[in-house]
Amino acid sequence: MSEMKRFLKGIEMFIGLSDEQLDKVAALCSPNQFETHSTIIELNSPPDNFFLIQAGTVEILTAPEEETQKSDGVVVTLGKGQSFGEMGLVDSGKRSATVKATTPATMLSINCKEFINLCEADPYLGYQVMRNIAVDLSFKLRYRNLI
Repeated sequence: MSEMKRFLKGIEMFIGLSDEQLDKVAALCSPNQFETHSTIIELNSPPDNFFLIQAGTVEILTAPEEETQKSDGVVVTLGKGQSFGEMGLVDSGKRSATVKATTPATMLSINCKEFINLCEADPYLGYQVMRNIAVDLSFKLRYRNLI
């Protein structure tokens, strides 16, 4: 099993996919490197890609950066094996957060349109991924509301 496929197998959004389906996902992955403090996603930008963190950490800022110091803007830190930007798969709305690297970070990016095309071509893959995303988003909403 390839290193990339082994990594994808550990990502929650891909739980339940077959080896063949993971190969299809792997074919869409592009490697990316980000330096500390690099902006990866900008608030209100279009949802072109989603990201899978292979190494390093990122910070999710849901308020404009200049307001996070003044308000209770939500800040979440994500690391290896986690994903972000996947809401772009659910709807085509603009980004709801800014994402910045807090350390040097290695990631895989997947183009949202290409991934949606894969989901439409393989309905079980699409169902499983969307179900996994729904479970993750539900958890995140509950966690946020408990704080």
